[in-house]
Amino acid sequence: MDLRAIRLHLTLVLVALYLLLEAAFMLIRLPPGTVSAVPTGELLILFFFLTLAADLHLIRPFLLVIPAAPFVIWWTIGGAQLAIAVPQYGFWALRDATSLIESLFLWIGFVVASVPGAMTTVITWFHRVLILAVLVALTYPFREALAAISPVVLSAQMREFPLFFTYQLTPMTAMTGAVRILVTERRYLGLRPEWIAGALIVFVAAFWQARTIYLQIGFLFLLFAVTRPGNVLRLLTPLVAAVVLFAAVIALGVPFPGRLSGNVSLSFYLEHFLAIGGSGAHGSDDAAIQSAAGGVGQRLQWWQAIWENVTASWSSTLFGVGYGVSLVGLANDHTIDPATREPHNSLISAMGRVGFVGLAAYVWMHAALTLTLIRTYLSYRAQGEKTIVQFLYLAGVLFGMFWISAMGEDSFEKPFVSIPYYFCYGVILNLWYRDAFARKQAVTVALKAP
Repeated sequence: MDLRAIRLHLTLVLVALYLLLEAAFMLIRLPPGTVSAVPTGELLILFFFLTLAADLHLIRPFLLVIPAAPFVIWWTIGGAQLAIAVPQYGFWALRDATSLIESLFLWIGFVVASVPGAMTTVITWFHRVLILAVLVALTYPFREALAAISPVVLSAQMREFPLFFTYQLTPMTAMTGAVRILVTERRYLGLRPEWIAGALIVFVAAFWQARTIYLQIGFLFLLFAVTRPGNVLRLLTPLVAAVVLFAAVIALGVPFPGRLSGNVSLSFYLEHFLAIGGSGAHGSDDAAIQSAAGGVGQRLQWWQAIWENVTASWSSTLFGVGYGVSLVGLANDHTIDPATREPHNSLISAMGRVGFVGLAAYVWMHAALTLTLIRTYLSYRAQGEKTIVQFLYLAGVLFGMFWISAMGEDSFEKPFVSIPYYFCYGVILNLWYRDAFARKQAVTVALKAP
């Protein structure tokens, strides 16, 4: 096995572990047990740059497809802020800059997808990860018993976390797995794909009881309505049936091990949904509803404090307050664990760290990546490349869920979101290069041949 194949398989294993073990794998660092230990994702980045000589021929193709201008602006500002912060804050500056550093997985994804035969390997890997994610999700009702027997890992604050069964990313990967069943139209145990997918989506919403999930389900239906209208109609009957069955289970008083409340009712889900905007707690005796609604106001206080600190001077308005400073700490909220540093919104985090110039570049870059995904999807669909089209569609579903989560959580500041996101986009950039540049160059050469 040569170097390129080793790096391909090593990368796929690492990204899969981030997707499946999530927060726990994020905590695995080398050497273990020290605050200054290096995360595995950053070690892989270092490995790729130490072996850069093998990839020099890929730099020009990469620059042809990457949104270079916003990426350079964002990295110039972020890199300068990081260089300023490291001597003063050390490890914490690097920790706060993970969103910046791990964007280098764009390069890693592009490089590994360039290995001959790698695209088939990557797509097969992606499907298998989604299957495993669904299986992991099905263990959620038994999470407490499973976490009790799991090995543990230590955080930077020397706190113990279970290595398995953390379930933070699982709702998104499992629902993407449900969409995979619809897209591939595979039957399992003789059941029609829409019935399995519908049951999985209701299962995730019912057990996780997360407001973000309700929005993500809405996103799925909106996406289906635009791209695959037939799926909306196919899913309606299974979803209604699953909801009715769930309501019957609740009405019979069957114990239900939900994430937030053991006293589950259909009104609980309605009130919990309304709590997205900070309402829904009025008249509710459920502590989970009151806590969810109260969290909205708390986040707004954080964001206001960040806004005031960023706009305190021209330099911070343009380029942010930098890294090493806890953005949540700017609000002097003593009810929050000091380990919570990001304000539960990735765009607010970007504004706080790199200012309005960096935020503009950040939004520009991600908008350009999204446009590239859409153009690549439409092009390969027109060519009838079914396998690639399915991969691009499922990646788009997962990315959409990431962004919805990022509006209420610090998603892109967590490696188990940012690393798979940038890696998959690197693969997509490679697909776009093959279609928009390499194929056209081959046609041009053929036309010029005598």
